[in-house]
Amino acid sequence: MKKFLTTTAAMGAAVLSLATTGCFKAESKNTVNADGSAKFNTVMEFNLAPIMSMLGAGGAGANPMGDNHNFLMTVMRSMAPEVDAWTEAKVETTKLGATKITLGGFVKDFTAGADLKKSLSANPEFAAKAADLPDFKFIESTKDTATGNWVITMPGVDEIMEVFGALQKKAAKDKAFTPGSLDEVTEEAIAAKMTEVRTQYAQFKPMAAMMLKDMSITSEMEVGGEILEAHVFEKSGPGKVTATFNGQQLIELVDGIMTDDKLPGKVAKLAAALNEGPESTKVGPALREFITPLISSFYGGSKAPKLVIKPSASPAFNYSAEVAKAKANMSPELKQLVDEASKPAVPADAGGLPAPKKKAA
Repeated sequence: MKKFLTTTAAMGAAVLSLATTGCFKAESKNTVNADGSAKFNTVMEFNLAPIMSMLGAGGAGANPMGDNHNFLMTVMRSMAPEVDAWTEAKVETTKLGATKITLGGFVKDFTAGADLKKSLSANPEFAAKAADLPDFKFIESTKDTATGNWVITMPGVDEIMEVFGALQKKAAKDKAFTPGSLDEVTEEAIAAKMTEVRTQYAQFKPMAAMMLKDMSITSEMEVGGEILEAHVFEKSGPGKVTATFNGQQLIELVDGIMTDDKLPGKVAKLAAALNEGPESTKVGPALREFITPLISSFYGGSKAPKLVIKPSASPAFNYSAEVAKAKANMSPELKQLVDEASKPAVPADAGGLPAPKKKAA
């Protein structure tokens, strides 16, 4: 339990440390029809080399993501089952040494890739455990039968707790945890450790702020209809919303964790509940109390992201026509990438020498 205590008390600093592993930028633009069909364009840029070099995990300028082409293939293969047509797929190294990947295309169901159970089931190692999980998507698209409105939601505390409840039942069924096996964790001990961590955080924060100044995540969505309600997302037009998250917001989030005087008590309560075993009825409430303010802070005070839309008479775009056009206009280079991504990866040790590396698209 000493390890548990140290890890929990250092949570705020650890979150910030992980987030400061170089520059990260992401920008996505999606146009979505009420039937779920969508076109997407995503640009991601990240540079892990400087921090890896500082930690002694690689030479200066080394790219910890590895070969650009292989990385692009990995991303495209993960998306390929859902993509009907690609409009863009390329990866490059910027002048500052960052890896920049650009992807665009069309999908029949924009929520398909957000299905947690389906994603886990695709991996044989997790398939059995995934079967015990409730249906869970990181983004849902439904129709309100009472009003006819189209509703897009993302998970909040209730949905997260539903998944945890299923995992807890599975752990109880498998007798995966022995009650009483943890040492006692007191609120006083956690408070003392938090005092140490706060001092370290105060010293580290200026450097973290500098490293995070260019971090940004921007998501823009245009829908086929009039947006009546927008939570977390900000309306930027009758049928358009945006959501942003940047380095300053991350620091403010960690600040909130570090200055929470009630955190030691909540951690101690959660540890005591866990020590009663997976069948304890105290675990769920303790965990909910612990994560609720974190989720609320991340969502800017809202319970969860949600859009309520009055669908328009016509879609935002003609999916079939644009998919056909995209397929007809694919460049030879893009066709080659799509063809390669449609085939499973061949491990280097599958026989003979690994395939020669190709130049980045």
